[in-house]
Amino acid sequence: MAKITQYLQQSDTKLIAAKPCRVTIELSDYHMSDSIQVKEQDAIIWVKSLICKIEFSDIVFNIMLDYPVEIQTPNMITENERIILNYLKEDVILNIPFTTVEIKEQVNYVKRLLGGREMYKDPAHLIKKIFKIYGGKISDLDLVHLEIMASQVLRDKKDHSKPARLGRPWDPVMANIKTDVFNTSFIQGLAFENVGKAIDTGLTTSHDSEPSILERVVTGELIKPRRKR
Repeated sequence: MAKITQYLQQSDTKLIAAKPCRVTIELSDYHMSDSIQVKEQDAIIWVKSLICKIEFSDIVFNIMLDYPVEIQTPNMITENERIILNYLKEDVILNIPFTTVEIKEQVNYVKRLLGGREMYKDPAHLIKKIFKIYGGKISDLDLVHLEIMASQVLRDKKDHSKPARLGRPWDPVMANIKTDVFNTSFIQGLAFENVGKAIDTGLTTSHDSEPSILERVVTGELIKPRRKR
């Protein structure tokens, strides 16, 4: 079975043709006017998300990318509501804009935070790291939002069901929120993600706690039943 690297190569943020190929973009796939832009002066086509067909001499397959890319246009033909692009060996097919790289970095970072896998020296250092990732030009988060994010991933060392700010004495530790949500309450675990894990926690735990806001929403306790007249 042929390997994809025999046809396409990646270099940093660029996708390069390893063999001559043809890329076809069906304009009918781009329903919104702002989802595709042909920039002739820059010799590129910008798309919000990429849907296209790529053809080599011995194989044809589709490419779908759920983030913005810039497609190079060395040889572009427009016909019958489609754009056809021909590439030679070692031609750059597309490039990922820098802002997209930043977004991917942000997504990967929040995954590490939620999983309790981010290294830091102390809470102040963690805030600086979060600000470096999320305080860039493509983010409109205020500092208070970043502080809330840090306060949620830092849990009380003795009781992970509590944020560290509520622990006495102050003894913060980074924890896996996706696991600790089940220690907080089994109904909150049901609403969060893993039903099986939540039910197991609810059946075996001996710890009683006041229902959280999320629990009260899930169980309908925020709405008081009307009294019969």
